Amino acid sequence: MPYLPEEAAVIDGLICDYLISPRLESGIRDGYRSVHEHLQSNDLTSADYQRILSAIDFLLPTRRDDPTEYRIMVSALAKTSAVLSGVIE
Repeated sequence: MPYLPEEAAVIDGLICDYLISPRLESGIRDGYRSVHEHLQSNDLTSADYQRILSAIDFLLPTRRDDPTEYRIMVSALAKTSAVLSGVIE
């Protein structure tokens, strides 16, 4: 997994706080629950990386008030894009 521990923690926190909510449609919720489980076991799939990319892209604008979290998310976004484009594994 290409993420630093703090990047993985921020990604997992966002997923748990916003994307596994019972208010969301079950298909979305189940997909992100799977990402959460794979992130915990360090066994991410390409579908997981795509969901992570979507989550960061969606939630990044809401984090501008926290420079540290924003910086971590931008770094994770770049790494996720690199994984999906085959630049890093």
